[in-house]
Amino acid sequence: MYDTTTRPPATSDWFLMFLLATVWGGSFFFIKHSVQIFQPMQMAMWRMALSTALYLPIAAAFWSKIDWKRWKPLLSVAFFGSAIPNFLFAIAQQHVTSSLAGVLNSLTPLFTLLIGVSFFQMGFTRYKVLGVTLGLGGAFILILFNSKSATTGNAFFASLCALATVCYAINANIVNKHLRDMHPAGIASAAFVLTGLLFFAGLWLSGAWQAVQTQEHGWQGLGYIFYLAALGTVGGNILYFLLIQRTTAIFATSVTYLLPIFAMIVGAFDGETLGPMDLVGTAVILAGVYIARK
Repeated sequence: MYDTTTRPPATSDWFLMFLLATVWGGSFFFIKHSVQIFQPMQMAMWRMALSTALYLPIAAAFWSKIDWKRWKPLLSVAFFGSAIPNFLFAIAQQHVTSSLAGVLNSLTPLFTLLIGVSFFQMGFTRYKVLGVTLGLGGAFILILFNSKSATTGNAFFASLCALATVCYAINANIVNKHLRDMHPAGIASAAFVLTGLLFFAGLWLSGAWQAVQTQEHGWQGLGYIFYLAALGTVGGNILYFLLIQRTTAIFATSVTYLLPIFAMIVGAFDGETLGPMDLVGTAVILAGVYIARK
């Protein structure tokens, strides 16, 4: 069994966090462009099916290290950690910018703390509460002042992004509570082995397979989704579970505070506007991450 002890974040943990923020921050760009080609359900099914295919050899390699008796929390990882939020972000990003989606994703640590304290007996300190609150305040600054967000006209779709972060928070607490002693690669791959057939069936039922061949830019869109599957889901999830096990659920989910920074940088290259308040908001977010780690 994989065993690790919770300890204060080391330099290597901060490196992993920034690496994960880079990978996941760029994901919003690829979601934005893939849903311009595919329907949200088609995009989500392709992402989950490709992720399953990539996870299969990983599951084979770590088969003996997977505790299959814990299939319930593993199922939760597949749905709350990937399937449901992937679908919600796909719908939302038809109407909100990738920068705003990245900003709203920073709600994850707040919900992780609230759900953890309420249902998972998570301890908390004034530093965690202050850091989470400050980081959330930075996210609100970005939402209110980002010139491209248009939150008034897209409140419903913005709320879908927020709902996705609730799913991420549930997932983080489940991994932290029930799967800390299982290898991160084993957690991620086992979850998709248990659910993979559903997503392959979803390819046909949603018309995703046919869409690749009939849409004008179908194969290009599939390339976008392959990035989301290979790096965003497979590589990202393994890094994420590793961070939870090496540190805490609050520290690991604090990676979402950094996502607006990377999402806005990528969005700027894609024609989305950055303003002075964007810089203020990101500075507040970084301060929240620093305080929350104490």
